[in-house]
Amino acid sequence: MNAELTHKLGQVRAVIKEHKAAGALLGLQANFAWLACGGEAHVALNSDRAVGQLLVTPKHFFLLANRIEMPRLQDEALRGLGAEPLLYDWFDGEGAAKALRKAIDPARVISDTGDLGTRAMPDAFAQLRYALHPSEIKRFRELGRRAEAAIKLTAFAITPGITENIAAGHLAEECLYFDITPVVLLVAFDGRIKKYRHPVPTTKKLKRHAMLVLCARQGGLIASVTRLVHFGKLPSELRRKHDAVCAIDAAFISNTRVGTPIREVFRRGVAAYAEQGFAEEWKLHHQGGPCGYRPRDYVGTPTAPGVVLENQAFAWNPSITGTKSEDTILATAKGSQVLTSARDWPMIEVEGGGEMMLRPDVLIK
Repeated sequence: MNAELTHKLGQVRAVIKEHKAAGALLGLQANFAWLACGGEAHVALNSDRAVGQLLVTPKHFFLLANRIEMPRLQDEALRGLGAEPLLYDWFDGEGAAKALRKAIDPARVISDTGDLGTRAMPDAFAQLRYALHPSEIKRFRELGRRAEAAIKLTAFAITPGITENIAAGHLAEECLYFDITPVVLLVAFDGRIKKYRHPVPTTKKLKRHAMLVLCARQGGLIASVTRLVHFGKLPSELRRKHDAVCAIDAAFISNTRVGTPIREVFRRGVAAYAEQGFAEEWKLHHQGGPCGYRPRDYVGTPTAPGVVLENQAFAWNPSITGTKSEDTILATAKGSQVLTSARDWPMIEVEGGGEMMLRPDVLIK
């Protein structure tokens, strides 16, 4: 059997045993893709629900899906994983419940959704995703390279006069070319960069300054990256702010060490804001946090739970009004590694957390 699947089934079965249940049903997209070893089960991008559900018992592994979705999920999302089918008709409102009952008593099943008479325990499963399996790390590295390539090609392609919507469309096109799905596309030009931390693209035309933000998904994993572009000489104020935000990002990255409490990483990042002369800016936007099968599993706060795990992914995104720095990183025993590392891009060297680090500069065109 697939070594990754064997490991993950063991994790789920340990949760089943811990909670004295007879089985576990996973129906959220993040958990489905995780257990399916990168097999995705989405149709609508705006839903967190998979179009099938995975049932794990002490001895069996099932796929619960309707007649529309079953063939594709078996052939593509779960190919070679040996999931036994629990099939029902799409037009039968009680079909899923009846199919589940053929395999197990729903009252004895814990789940991430509480569907079909099961007991909802989403937190019990979310934490299983945090430390990545070696196979996941390999897939994440490839996703990171593709996401970086998509946003870089877009940054080099945009020109004054185009709209934010056109830039977003270009970025989406590059993502689909690289076989990744854009799940978050944010674009801001000129004054909108200063006004909004989450700038949904509009018809505003580019004059000089552009910010591109991407969260891209492949195999269920999601990588986040931000890049900035400026036409003509960079204003001294923006130069100062971008140098500072890169130093703050470096502090977040260098302090993301295995075993460090998340709240302590956050505290050191916030301290870097003050050291750079922008003590209050962190309050204007969240700073990012652990990620993987969601853009953020949760965001860092002064009271955030947990510690940095070995092989856990993070996407910190410090911002100072008018600029931002963001890449997806992996916490390893040897330190943090950038998964969306910029290539063929201008870089600046900054100090953060006592370490010198290269971070992406503003692309001047």
